[in-house]
Amino acid sequence: MRVVLLGGAGYLGTAASHHLTALGHDVTVVDGLIYHRGDDPAALLPRTARFVHGDLRDADLLARVSTDAEAIVHLGGIVGEPASQLDEQLAVELNYASPMIAAEAAAGAGVGHYVFFSSCSVYGLHEGTVNEDTAPNPLGIYARTKVLAERRLPEVLGGTALTSLRLATVHGASPRQRLDSVVNKMASHAASTGRIPLNGGAQRRPLVHVGDVARVLAGVLEQRLTGAWNVGSDEENHTIGDIAATVADVVPGAVIDRGPERDEADARDYRVSFASLQRALPGTCSTPLKDGAREVADLVLTGAITNPGQAQYDNHRGLIAAVTSGRVGRLATAECRRYGTEYTSAWKAS
Repeated sequence: MRVVLLGGAGYLGTAASHHLTALGHDVTVVDGLIYHRGDDPAALLPRTARFVHGDLRDADLLARVSTDAEAIVHLGGIVGEPASQLDEQLAVELNYASPMIAAEAAAGAGVGHYVFFSSCSVYGLHEGTVNEDTAPNPLGIYARTKVLAERRLPEVLGGTALTSLRLATVHGASPRQRLDSVVNKMASHAASTGRIPLNGGAQRRPLVHVGDVARVLAGVLEQRLTGAWNVGSDEENHTIGDIAATVADVVPGAVIDRGPERDEADARDYRVSFASLQRALPGTCSTPLKDGAREVADLVLTGAITNPGQAQYDNHRGLIAAVTSGRVGRLATAECRRYGTEYTSAWKAS
């Protein structure tokens, strides 16, 4: 299958590109290298993957790479609420306008399947267990862009098959490593300092390993699954306190540093059902928390990562550096302005 990965040189995309090419798929990666750290994309990607350096808001570029593609996968954008709050307009352009412009290109080229990477963050704060039918409750800019894209993509895509993957919080090792998600942050900090920062502990987070995300994507493409899917496993619903305790077990001698009872900067709290995915793709999300935590700790303990505190491993700090250096900024093209107006209209009461 000819697959285009938009944002495919990032944490998720590099893992997905290796898995898809290993299965025999023809992969093209398009990435603006917002968080460019001096990495050579060719060293991060499989040898057989093609790399195109370009802005994911460029309508002409997206039209070109969509020609002859059988599937378009949009993984790009700004991840997380802190980074999205840095510049709301920029976040809307990259997280909402970009996937919509890509959908226009896919529909125009007659691409058969469009996969959008969303997030379980769309659920926000919920009592009980949420599933794909639960009404979203987005708590910030990041989640709002994801919710609005899920709502509007079917209208733009027309007859193109659409899949929205609502990812749990991702952990584990990838060719393009991130250390700012909860498991990776705790594990790398424990390995480098012997301390595990913990704010609160009762908040619930569903988790999924980065390699399992790649396997889910392959299954979705090969079986052409459509609709919205929570990506993770029921066994990997954990509290923040559980995560800290697991990391302490993985890194002998590490001590938990308990902070405020609740992290007021992140009010998300939800337990997610992944039963639908388990029925459709049984066993794809089977990597436990302890394995991902151990992988990340080992990157530090073996010296593969010498300074986990560097901005290059943190998307918020990395985005600040990218904006400051001029590597990325608002485009304010006609398409970006149009979709920006849609976003403002949709959430003007928020």
